Amino acid sequence: MPDNMLFHHPPLELTESSVSDARGTLHLDNLPNPNPHCQIRLTHTTPLMERLWRIALSNIEKNRVEAEGISYFGAGSQFGPMVYTRDISYSGILGLNDLYPDTVLSSIKHTRKLRRELGFRVSKGYGIHEIDVPWIEENLDESDYKKRYNTNSYTRRTDDVIWIWCAWDLFTKQGSNADWAWLYRNGQEFFTDFYHPFYDTTDGLYFGQASFIDIHFPDNKTSGYPQDWSIADCVLIKSLSTNCLYVIALHAMADAAKRLGKFTEAETWQTQCECLKQSIRKELSFADGSFTYFKDRWGNLQNRREALGSALVVISEVVEGDEAKRALFTYPLTDGGVPLFHPFFEGDKWYHNHSSWPFVDTLFIKALELSDGIDRSAQNAALLARTCVDDGSFHEVSDYRNREVKGSSSQLWTAASFIDLCRRGGLFHPS
Repeated sequence: MPDNMLFHHPPLELTESSVSDARGTLHLDNLPNPNPHCQIRLTHTTPLMERLWRIALSNIEKNRVEAEGISYFGAGSQFGPMVYTRDISYSGILGLNDLYPDTVLSSIKHTRKLRRELGFRVSKGYGIHEIDVPWIEENLDESDYKKRYNTNSYTRRTDDVIWIWCAWDLFTKQGSNADWAWLYRNGQEFFTDFYHPFYDTTDGLYFGQASFIDIHFPDNKTSGYPQDWSIADCVLIKSLSTNCLYVIALHAMADAAKRLGKFTEAETWQTQCECLKQSIRKELSFADGSFTYFKDRWGNLQNRREALGSALVVISEVVEGDEAKRALFTYPLTDGGVPLFHPFFEGDKWYHNHSSWPFVDTLFIKALELSDGIDRSAQNAALLARTCVDDGSFHEVSDYRNREVKGSSSQLWTAASFIDLCRRGGLFHPS
């Protein structure tokens, strides 16, 4: 029996048939025993890991939505036909591109169609007039907007560029010339119409919310930004995570252009990519080599770090080698996962604040492994397994303060994270 998926650092422990954390122990017999449609199975591993693999596949398949004559992935089994580009994209990158490529591609194409149709038609109060685009504010609150269009206003989705990373990863595995042409054509269109208006020539960075961290509502403050901020304040930041997504997207566009024989265009895209890397290193770093959560609209660095951005600055190769180690140095990785913010915002407000997110944990651990070459897949497995409480499915988020697992069940990107750790740990080899 291999020991690479056993973890013993109390209170977090992963054995052949159980996982324990500060709140208790979950045994193999407590878990469902599903038979997912995808027939790829783990072999030569522990009984618990084999069961969790099938649970992950089953959770992923529960997120398939059939609507408007197409099949696409939702963000959680209770969200219905809602479209979340970031959830689909991170999940594709974390493993769905290997196991469910057709549904991922259908999902990404659906997001492009929907986003193109809606453009900058947003709900009331969501026009950011400092950004020169054709905003159209409808007389709808965001809840009614979502019900009408099955997605959020673009203002709440300014990390939209992530779809390019997902499509690039997918096509690198199995793309045809027609696929690369589709990516390049759509990438050009979205950079021109949606992304270039958010580029600030004064510092070489892109405006936009931190990836996946919800901005404020008109009548309700979310937990991931200063509480006295407006909606515009949340969007007019230069966040580390979203700028790293742009780095990956620009490199992907260069690669797509090269594959299509557009060598001059490829060079232009790659030059933009390298310039953005330099701007991130110059504008968003602290003196010790770590990186800020964001620079605010007034040019001030937020005096805290953020786990997803810290991971992406390494994954995107903005920093490499010893610089990558410094970028992650002293960021906590504990029995409760990775705190999303370090330090957290003051006050008791919770969700992004005072939390750890399993998919972020996975990307952060992946970045650590890239920086120092040390395999942490068993620790990653333990952190993900501990979220399979209650109904025995992978959950969304945990409260970092007391380690309580919360949020929606059968969560797409948490289940996809389990695929990624099995891939990294050598338990699953994509064909």
